[in-house]
Order: sequence, then C-alpha cells, then structure tokens
Amino acid sequence: MAGRVSVVRRWVLAVFAAAACAAGTACSAGADGTADVTVRMVTPAGPSPTPTLPPGVSPTPLVPPELVVSTLEVYQAGALLVSVTGDVIGGQVQFLGRKYPLTKGSQSQYTFVPVDTDELPGQHELVADVRLPNGTRGTLQATVTVLPTQWTVDYLAFTPEQTAALLDPQVVADELALLKSIYVKVTPQKLWSGPWLLPTQGAITARFGEQRSVNGGAPSGHHGGTDIGAAEGAPVVATNSGVVVLARELRVRGNMVIIDHGGGLYSGYAHLSSIAVAEGDRVEAGQLIGAVGNTGLSTGAHLHWEMAAHGILLDALRFTDGTNGF
Repeated sequence: MAGRVSVVRRWVLAVFAAAACAAGTACSAGADGTADVTVRMVTPAGPSPTPTLPPGVSPTPLVPPELVVSTLEVYQAGALLVSVTGDVIGGQVQFLGRKYPLTKGSQSQYTFVPVDTDELPGQHELVADVRLPNGTRGTLQATVTVLPTQWTVDYLAFTPEQTAALLDPQVVADELALLKSIYVKVTPQKLWSGPWLLPTQGAITARFGEQRSVNGGAPSGHHGGTDIGAAEGAPVVATNSGVVVLARELRVRGNMVIIDHGGGLYSGYAHLSSIAVAEGDRVEAGQLIGAVGNTGLSTGAHLHWEMAAHGILLDALRFTDGTNGF
C-alpha cells in the first residue's frame, strides 16, 4: 500500500506571474515527467477594480495550493483522506461519479472520500476543484487505484420469533432510511482529531462487507459493520471526538449511539446493553459512550461498529489498520 502521498508539489500558475498558461489550458508540473497531475486555472470574467496599495507596501503572495491524498491505492469499502493545503477557501472533490464538499480543517481544506463495496476495481481519476481568496479557481487531479476486497460468507440462524419481528423487510428498510438520513448530512466543521481507536476489546466475529446466509438461505448483501465479540457490559468508547447525534433504541440495531465527526464522517455503535451519553453531547476519543450488549437483532453479546462517510458505509477497521493511508 502506498503511504500518504503529496500529489502536487507546486502550483504551476501563470496567474501569479506571466501568462505561461492561457485560461482553461492544461499545465504540467515540470519537464522531468514526475507529476501525473493536471492543473487548470480560470480567471474570473468581467472587469474588476485595480487593487491599490500604499507606497512601499508589497502585495502578500498567495500560498500555492497543494493536493495531498492519503494513499493512491484504496480497497473497496475503504476511504481516502483528501486535503488541499495553501490559500484555499473552499471547493469540492469528485471521485467515482460523486462529489464531496471540502471542509475547513486546522491546516487544510479536506474531505473523506468513500469507496463503496461494489465499486469497479482499477484506476480512476480524482479531481479537486478549489477556490482561492482572489476569486481564482483551480483544478487538481490524481489517479487512484481501487483494489478488490474478497468478501467472506457468514451463516446465521435466527428463531422464528426474531425472523418475524425483526427481519420484516419494512422494519429493516425503515431503520436503514433513518440511518441514511443521518449519514448523508455534512457538518462543515472538523470535530475529529488524531488517530482512530478500537471502540472495545475482543475478537472480530464478523467483518464488514461479508455476505450472509440466514437460516440456510442463499448468501446475499454485505454486512454493514464490524462485529467485535465481548462480554456483556464491557465498556464501549468513542473511536474519535465528535458530537452525539443519535442515542436511542432501534428495532434491528438495538440500543445505538451515532457520533458525528464532522465533514460528513460518522461512527455508529449498536446492540449496546446501556447508553452513557445523550444526543447533543460533545465526546472525546476514548470517552465511555455505552456498554456491549445483546439488544435488537443479535445472537449474542457483541458490538456492531459502523463507519460512514457521505452516506456510504465503510470498513471501520481500515480506519485503524493503516490501509486507508491515515
């Protein structure tokens, strides 16, 4: 896996010097052939006032934007951390046919870019469109390779009572719609900080994305979280800092907590025996939020741990094992 990659080493812009590149014309990053990045500039149309400075005062140059991608190889159900440093006031990132707004962080404008379970493996173009304080717009591009993930199959058995009450398609659809309505929201503020933590200690009993056979049926779908087996009552902590946006009992996931980490990223903790936080609470990484349980549609005490970016469920373990490049 490639590590954290700085895709653009310098911003090649004639807007700061001579007209080396006409508006809308592609510019390369040098003659050495090392960059695979395209930069395009569009100067705002129409007349604008000529800036005037007092005698002896020089204009402050803009810091050239730089595109930083956490990795150029990402697995299905993984995520990219895409940042643009320099004097950038906003923009968006496009990847795999979807657009994600940049969020202001402590040192850059950033977004988490999700890769769904069924995305086509191979090379895909990532495009960042950014705005500078002087009204100039820029485009930075990089090529990212999506790697295939081998999905496992899990065979589950539920009682007739569980199947009738909790596997009802309408019950499942209603709960998924509720979660989706939360996960698609983007808080334009960075609430997370530092590394991501495992929310509880225990063996992995079911991995994200695995297909499931229920009561002997054909395998289908993809498991939407990571299951960690632990004793009932074991502590569950926040994987990172953020704001609690859901803390209540659901039909399928039982007692559940969802934390908004800002910028369109969320973590969810389900089947809890108890909840130690309330909606609206600000929590820190490692803070107690509940206890492992067996509530909802569950065959034994465990934690169901979800991560979602911009409405797409992701493999939570890739936030802790380094394969996302952060």
